[in-house]
Amino acid sequence: MRTAVAALLLVAVTSGGAVASAAAPAARCAAARPVVSGTETAVQARVLTGCTAGELVVFQATLVARAHGTSCTAVSAEVDADPAAVPQWTRARLELACAPGDESRLGSEVTVEMHGAHDAHATSYSRGDSFAERNPAARHLWTVEFVAGLGELPEPAGPAAVGPSSGSAGEGRSWTRSDHQVYDG
Repeated sequence: MRTAVAALLLVAVTSGGAVASAAAPAARCAAARPVVSGTETAVQARVLTGCTAGELVVFQATLVARAHGTSCTAVSAEVDADPAAVPQWTRARLELACAPGDESRLGSEVTVEMHGAHDAHATSYSRGDSFAERNPAARHLWTVEFVAGLGELPEPAGPAAVGPSSGSAGEGRSWTRSDHQVYDG
């Protein structure tokens, strides 16, 4: 699975028509489009980011965000890339919304798994939360911002976020931040 994903990212990253050169290729990062799936009681959004140098995958990170409740929906924003000629990071924004329904329980989990080129095992970080909500018409909205890439990553924009987390593997780094809000139905 990891090999197939690395090949997919390699095609996405190198399909821009690279010119052969004697110099070592510069590492560049790209992300697959966020994938959202769901049922009546849960939604999941997954984003895969990879950084390659020539044919070598030097870093890849996978974000999985889930929300549990009833009447769940999710929206994934377009992936924003480093504006440099050779992108060194990518960004995704996800919104997951659920209502508590009759059981009055909701929750979310955010997990990131990262692999470096020379790492024997993955590095991961995660966080979760749960809520008891008396108003069955309330809507709980989780907004997750995810940035992964090589070297220095851009700082989060906007107000301070709830639950920022970060990690690194080899040359790669990533951070997530999430915000949780409740709206009356």
